[in-house]
Amino acid sequence: MPTVLFHTNNEAKKAQIFALCRTLHFAARAIAPDDAGQAVGALAGLSAGAPVEKLPAGYALPEVLIFSGDAGEALDVFLAAYREAGIEPIALKAVVTPHNTAWSVRALVEELQKEHAAMRLYRQQKP
Repeated sequence: MPTVLFHTNNEAKKAQIFALCRTLHFAARAIAPDDAGQAVGALAGLSAGAPVEKLPAGYALPEVLIFSGDAGEALDVFLAAYREAGIEPIALKAVVTPHNTAWSVRALVEELQKEHAAMRLYRQQKP
């Protein structure tokens, strides 16, 4: 079953994402800020739940969507339905892969932020 892990501090958006996942028959799990030290795979139910890292003091988890399970067509369906529902976008998105399943959520988010910044810079430099 496709699973959507997500973090947002916006309670209305959180409710919208849960409702969308119910409609699409996806599992959904809100990631608490304290979960950012957990392995992505553990939060997705793919591995044991031992913490991967201790979070730095004052760490603030940004908004993020992480997809697990059948991420192909189901991911496209979810993203289209998300846009159609008019839910405010979340910039950081990832798919759980064999490469990142053991990463902490914080490490994955930091990688996504680097990629997002690089893409923004590329778009600005593009003629």
